[in-house]
Order: sequence, then C-alpha cells, then structure tokens
Amino acid sequence: MNLYFLLEDQKSFLKVLPRWLEYMNFGYTRVADICNVQQNDYVLQSGQGVSQLVDKVLFETIDTILLNPGKIDILVVILDAEELEIEERVQEVKERIENRYGIDKLAFDIAVLVCNHCFETWLLGRCGLYPDEEIDEKSDFYQYYCHYNIEESDPEEMKPPVDSKDTTARYHFHYLHELLRYKRIRYSKNRPNHVATEEYFDGIVERVQKTGHLKSFQCFYDFIVSIREN
Repeated sequence: MNLYFLLEDQKSFLKVLPRWLEYMNFGYTRVADICNVQQNDYVLQSGQGVSQLVDKVLFETIDTILLNPGKIDILVVILDAEELEIEERVQEVKERIENRYGIDKLAFDIAVLVCNHCFETWLLGRCGLYPDEEIDEKSDFYQYYCHYNIEESDPEEMKPPVDSKDTTARYHFHYLHELLRYKRIRYSKNRPNHVATEEYFDGIVERVQKTGHLKSFQCFYDFIVSIREN
C-alpha cells in the first residue's frame, strides 16, 4: 500500500511529520515524487496554506494521482480547523472533492484529518510543559500563564482572551512560542527542531493516553497505527 500525504502546513509540521512517523514505526518509506512510488512508500507535499489547499492544491494533487493510476491507495489530507469545527473542515474538503470528481468514482481512498485548532495546539499538549513555578509578572509568558493552564485543561478547548485580536490558532502559536522561550527553547515554524524529538512526541502521546485530551491528535495517531497494522 502507498499513501500521499497532503499537508496544509508549509513549514513546521511538514518537517516534523516524517520524524513522528519514524517514532511510530510506520514502516513506509518517503519518496520524493509519485513516479518513484513502488511498495509501502509515501509522498509528502505542502498544500501551501488552507486557502491554497482547498482551492487549488487539493485538485492538482488528485489530478496527479489520477495521471499515475495504481500508484496511490490513500490520499491523506491533514489541515487545521482554525475557527471551524472539525466536522465543518472535513465536510468542506469532501464536498469540494465530490463536486469536482465524485468521491465514489475515485480509485483510491480519501482520509481527512484535522488539527483542532492548529499544529501548535497539539504541541501544547506535551506532558510537563506548563511550568510548576510561579511566573514573574514581567515575563512575556505571564499573560498566557495566567489565562489558561494547558497541563490541567485540554489545549483544544483554549480560546483567546476576550480582549485579544488573535484568532484561536494564532493565539495557540503565540502561547507555545512564549512558553518555550520562557524555557529558553527557540521555536519557530522554520525551526521546529525541539518539537521534532522523540521525547517531545512521546510526551504528547502520554498526555493523550492519560487524560483523553487532544482528541484530534488521537484521531491522527489512531489512523497511523491502523495503516501500520494493516
């Protein structure tokens, strides 16, 4: 079986996902292009942001798969919910495919996985990330520390403060950025090295298994396990 991963993300998750798949003993080999696909391979492509993905890249990807019949068994689309509900985002993608091609007419399966609200939301779920000590009021992280305890409460349920101009996804990115900076760890979408480690990934998995939080991450994890064990 072969898979084609189409990610909304242009930077961080695109770099991190291959590492996470290794930690899960996925067992599939990444190849650069669909023409290189043989057996138990996968292709990984950026959708260049949610708007580009649903309006353009999604169709280009499906057309590429159709031009290479028998190469791909499952197209896996992974994108952020942002301000939508998970079901709304899934429906949006499936309706666009249905309207253009007819899903039942395609010779490969479609899986749509959604980060609720964004990739950084999942990253906020690592066990032990929230500081035990009191934070100095002068710290740039202080406002985030006071607003929401991501250790005790589900990061997926965190909304921005009422006076914030950030979207939920943007607020989650800022929360993670300032929290890691407080811990003297540099994180950016271009440099996600710290969150790509096996220790960090295991911390998210442990959190999900202990608390039942981060249900959208659990869906992603369960999907990868199901493919691995097929």
